[in-house]
Amino acid sequence: MTTQRRSSWLDGEAALSRILSRQLGAAWEKAKPRVQRMGEQAANEGSTWAAQADRNPPKLVTHDRSGERIDEIDYHHSYRQLQQLGYGGGIVAASYDPALAPERGDAPKSLTFGLGYLFGQAEAGMYCPVCMTDGAAYLLQKFGTSELKERFLTRLGTSDMNRVFTGAMFLTEKQGGSDVGQITTTAKGGQGVPGEAVKLYGDKWFCSNVDADVIMILARPEGATAGTRGLGLYVLPRHLENGQRNAYRVNRIKDKLGERSFPSGEVTLEGATAYLLGGPGEGFQQMTVMLNLSRLYNAIASVAVMRRAVVESIAWAEERVAFGKKVIEHPLMAETLMDMASEQRLALNWAFRGVSLMDRLESGKATEEERRTLRMLTPLLKYVLGKLAVSLASEGVEALGGNGYIEDWPLARVLRDAQVLPIWEGTTNILVLDTFRALRKESGHEALFSELERGISESPGDLQPRLGQMFEELKTALTELVSDATGEHAWRDWTDRASFLWNVTTSFSKSLGYGTATDERAARRVFSKYARSTLLRKDRATAADVRAIAFT
Repeated sequence: MTTQRRSSWLDGEAALSRILSRQLGAAWEKAKPRVQRMGEQAANEGSTWAAQADRNPPKLVTHDRSGERIDEIDYHHSYRQLQQLGYGGGIVAASYDPALAPERGDAPKSLTFGLGYLFGQAEAGMYCPVCMTDGAAYLLQKFGTSELKERFLTRLGTSDMNRVFTGAMFLTEKQGGSDVGQITTTAKGGQGVPGEAVKLYGDKWFCSNVDADVIMILARPEGATAGTRGLGLYVLPRHLENGQRNAYRVNRIKDKLGERSFPSGEVTLEGATAYLLGGPGEGFQQMTVMLNLSRLYNAIASVAVMRRAVVESIAWAEERVAFGKKVIEHPLMAETLMDMASEQRLALNWAFRGVSLMDRLESGKATEEERRTLRMLTPLLKYVLGKLAVSLASEGVEALGGNGYIEDWPLARVLRDAQVLPIWEGTTNILVLDTFRALRKESGHEALFSELERGISESPGDLQPRLGQMFEELKTALTELVSDATGEHAWRDWTDRASFLWNVTTSFSKSLGYGTATDERAARRVFSKYARSTLLRKDRATAADVRAIAFT
């Protein structure tokens, strides 16, 4: 294949430009040069740096030459370049830096996720520390004292590489995993006053971005009750105000399947100084606020992985000649690529529906129904798109044949990186449980049903009867499930149907800004694939159809 410089990934995806233009409004013209630059650098240098960083993972240096414990991470220079692209490019700063206010307008997360989506197509690994940096800033902005904000928030939310702090979340422990109520890390000292210093003791098992400057950490104050209600949320700095290393030890860096460019470690806290953000009764709830942001990050990362698979597969099929013609001109390959491009288009539209709702919520413009809609949508986005990213990445590897399986080509790494997406911030079953928690505690199903009613009403007339039938089945099934104390075994079936209808009908919804000709063609394609009424397909894809869905 040719290796000439690629144009910006923004230019190659008209659907993304439409979304950002709509959601950013007047600010889009000011933001566009930044987004354009991110798309161009991610497509070129960023992709090269990502491959290099994956092949040269970070190393833990526990001691200096004098035998003093330092616990520093030795990064390959390519990772430092990725940090410059990600943080310096403004992914996190887009939401916090006053200098970027004209570019974000009233939609900071639309700008953050527009930039992050383009970056994530090049590098899914460092996208995780970017997410956690935003998460740390988000928690400090909402719950931090003025002193904590002054010390940490401004540096988490800057694009100045001479000042930037990165963030992390140290939550899980060996005995608990997703069940954080089992946490045994102890906070000693203090009177429960926000901002006060305590000492932390214990072990954390999965600490991604282990050398972060600002860490959000859950611990149990002495004497606090068991379970999540007894947990406090603390800010753990890597260095104390006097510049000394804080009292925790990095035991090792984990050997991960994917996302190998950045370090995930195991940590022992040995009286580390931390500052209270929220005590028992507040700490865990505060962390769940951040979790919803992180799950949106996961959803956008998933769509970015899908997009890279689509772009690489089409590029290969356009150049590869087999059996006398380009691979993309063979009917079966055209069908495969059409499916991939259509799935990715719907995923993009659905994910940015969530981003739009978050912007409305954060700006204070959201109605109560919109708040509940976002609460219901977030776990579904994370669940469905994380699983779909793995599927499309695998399909992309297959599209390239033997080359796709070779690490010299990008999709082998993309597939390895994709596998974390169904796991990070809640596995599938955890997300199904959370969906039903939102349904029962916040009547999330009412918001869902309202979205589906609107979406079905805006769908093509010939599809409305079948969509309406599936919707009625969904409502009937929910009535059965809520009255069945032993019905948990079927919750995933219900969640799958709800997600499918919501995903498809979003792309038909002109009132949301979707419903273009290519949106409709893609949504029809996905609907007929999973809810077909006949065995044989009626929709035949050509190479031109593939290009239209993927690029226009």
